[in-house]
Amino acid sequence: MVNFCPTCEKILRKKKAADGSFILKCIGCGHEEPYIRAGKKKAVSKVLEKKILDNKTRVVGEEPDLDLKPRTEVECPECGHDEAFYEQFQTRSADEPATTFYSCTKCKHRWREY
Repeated sequence: MVNFCPTCEKILRKKKAADGSFILKCIGCGHEEPYIRAGKKKAVSKVLEKKILDNKTRVVGEEPDLDLKPRTEVECPECGHDEAFYEQFQTRSADEPATTFYSCTKCKHRWREY
């Protein structure tokens, strides 16, 4: 798995620290973080609850840091705002296009586009 720097988004490389342990070090800005082998990460529990808002059930809890995601010009179907954060994932077979997930920068409404 490739890890990326949270500061400058360049690749983090595995390096041996002075004490013999391993760290991940950014090849760009020098950011360092502890290296945790795949499969050894502890699960992070998040407290989520469902609330009914505006006659719609939404999951309420910790939101990811949206400011780190890229933005694009697309109209929100809820409020009509013209800017949203987006992510793309390959949710179907490889010969079909990726699914784009959007989150409005104004009202935080989420939707997807196939």
